[in-house]
Amino acid sequence: MKIQEILAIFRNLAPEENQSSWDNSGVQVAGSVADVDKVAVTLEPTPAAVSRCIEWGAGAVITHHPLYMKPKAPSAEGMYLDVLRSVIPTGSWLYAAHTSLDTRPDGPAFWLGEALGLTGRRLLEVEHGRAPVEASFYSEEQISREAADIWADHDGVHSVAQSRTGEIRVVCDEPKWPGLADKIEFSLGRRPLFYLRSLTAPVSEVGFGEAGELPEAMPFDAFLDRLAGLVERDVLTVAGPRPGTVRTVAYCGGSGTSLIERAARAGADVFVTGDMKYHPAVETPVCVVDVGHFSLEEEMMRRFALELGEALPRAEVRFFPGEDPFSVYSK
Repeated sequence: MKIQEILAIFRNLAPEENQSSWDNSGVQVAGSVADVDKVAVTLEPTPAAVSRCIEWGAGAVITHHPLYMKPKAPSAEGMYLDVLRSVIPTGSWLYAAHTSLDTRPDGPAFWLGEALGLTGRRLLEVEHGRAPVEASFYSEEQISREAADIWADHDGVHSVAQSRTGEIRVVCDEPKWPGLADKIEFSLGRRPLFYLRSLTAPVSEVGFGEAGELPEAMPFDAFLDRLAGLVERDVLTVAGPRPGTVRTVAYCGGSGTSLIERAARAGADVFVTGDMKYHPAVETPVCVVDVGHFSLEEEMMRRFALELGEALPRAEVRFFPGEDPFSVYSK
C-alpha cells in the first residue's frame, strides 16, 4: 500500500485534531519508503521494541506514546537517538497515536467499559466539543440519488438535501468537511462555491475516561477478581474507601489521577486507572484501583492492531507485545 494511504487510515482511526494541545500525536519520523506491505503496532517507542518491528521488515511502525513531546536535537546518547538510528537507515515511518487514540469515541481506549458490559457510558473529561457545519451550494441540475448516497455515506455526514430551487445543503462534522468537499467536487466535475456556517447542535464530544453501570451490582472482592482477570495482572493496588458492592465504575487508561474528582462526581463506586500517587491516594474521596499504566494501554494497542488489520487489507499488520517496566518482588 502507498504510505499516504496508510497514514490516512491512521488519521481516520486516531484523528489528530482530537489530540490534547500538549501532545505530539502524528508522524514522529518521516520515512523515505513510498510503498509499505508490513505495519507494526506496539505500545512504547523504546529502542528494543522499535528494533523488533524494523527487523520484522515494518515499513511503518505505529506506537501509542510519542517518541518526543517537543522537538529536540539528536545530540546526546540515549533512547531517543537509539530509536532514530534504528529507524532512519531503513526508510521506515514512525507514527504515534497518543491522545488522538485515547479520545476517539468508542475506540480501543474504552475497551474496559465494553469488557465489563457497562451501560449508560459517559465521558469523564471532555477534551473537545464540536458542532457540525452546514455547507450549502447551488446546482442547476438535480443531484442523482447515487451521488447523494455517496456523500451521505462519508464519515461525519448528518444529512444531504436539495431544494426545488437547486440549493443543496449538507450537514457534516467540521473535521470531516475537507474530505467531503473533495468528494463533492469529484462527483460534480467542478468545485462549487460553498457557503459554510457553524451550527450550535448537535455537539459531538471527545475526551478521556468514562463511567457506566455494571449489569448487576457485585461484591467488591468479586469485582477485583474480575478486573484482575481482564487486565491479566496478579497485583492490584487499592486506595480510598472500599465499597461493599460495586455498581457504577469509572476508569481511565494510563495516568488518570487527575480524574479522581470527576469519577466521584459521576457517582463511581470504583475508579480504575494507573500511576496512582501517594498524596492523591491519601485524599481520594472514591475507591481507586491502580492496575498499572501498562496493562490498560497494552490491551488497547493489541485491539488497535486488530482494527488496523481490518482497515489495511493490502498490508500485513502485526502487534508486538511490550514489556511492563515494573515487576513485583516478594520475599
